[in-house]
Amino acid sequence: MAQNDGSIRLTLLKTGATVGLSALLVLLLRWILGFLPRLDALTGGHVGGDVLRFLASNGQAQAQQTVSIVMIVVCFVLAVLVVHGTERLLQRRRNRN
Repeated sequence: MAQNDGSIRLTLLKTGATVGLSALLVLLLRWILGFLPRLDALTGGHVGGDVLRFLASNGQAQAQQTVSIVMIVVCFVLAVLVVHGTERLLQRRRNRN
């Protein structure tokens, strides 16, 4: 029974870490996208504007939703990989000691 409690606790911890990290990555992505126009102003280029125009998909709602979903899924997958990698790293450290 103690093993199941630890497993449930670990699962809840990993789930919370994954959701929290996903939200943090989405916020970071939004901040970076918001910074692109200022980057263009500083550099005199137009790459940031081009990226934003691409993500806006010419105002087509379906394309904008698709881009948003893909960005959220990418952030979630990255969070899962980071949590999994961290778990493996911690297990290796525990096994050494």
